[in-house]
Amino acid sequence: MKLLLFDIDGTLLKPNGVGKRAFLKAIKQKFGDLSKLSEFSFDGLLDRQIVEKSLKMMGVTASQEEKNEILKCYVENLKKEIPDDATEWLCPNVPQILKESKKKGFYLAILTGNIKEAAFVKLKSLKLDNYLKVGSFGDDADERWQLVDIAIERAEKYYSKKFEKENIFLVGDSTRDIEAGRKAGIKVISVATGLAPYEKLQFLEPFLLLRDLTSPNFLDTLK
Repeated sequence: MKLLLFDIDGTLLKPNGVGKRAFLKAIKQKFGDLSKLSEFSFDGLLDRQIVEKSLKMMGVTASQEEKNEILKCYVENLKKEIPDDATEWLCPNVPQILKESKKKGFYLAILTGNIKEAAFVKLKSLKLDNYLKVGSFGDDADERWQLVDIAIERAEKYYSKKFEKENIFLVGDSTRDIEAGRKAGIKVISVATGLAPYEKLQFLEPFLLLRDLTSPNFLDTLK
């Protein structure tokens, strides 16, 4: 029995700035001036880490309640940022790859830096929640690698199956996915559909590196 843990942003959905716009609007609504907020990549960060890093760059000290308010506002903004034609948001061969994975006998789960509510706003906008119903989210842990065991535990409970780590694969686009998978002891399938260049992912030597999820027969190599 093999388990695929899918990241969302950059892996299933193109990094088209939807989430970033929603976040920046939320921070501006709460703290106003964004002029001190330097550009940085959200790539592979947990949502809570994005809030922390943004506020630190702005020199703002905020209570946990205020940080939670930013995340709540972010989710509401996100709902308004969904593209009119949400299918344009999909990475190549999505959702077909999810359908094919299930057909070939793989079990599917989520591993994402998105807080749970934001993750399902995105997934439901494209009915990807039909394939991905369980997993770990950015409000479950402080570090990305810690999400691996949480996702596995929830998948085992949801499917009533036991998954050995040698049969678990994290599918993601970020260098942080490679680092997380390696630290947690599972294999990583990297896809160059996010913000990290193919060459940068290649340098970190993931178990498998794909240009995108249209790569022919890559699922068969996992059997």
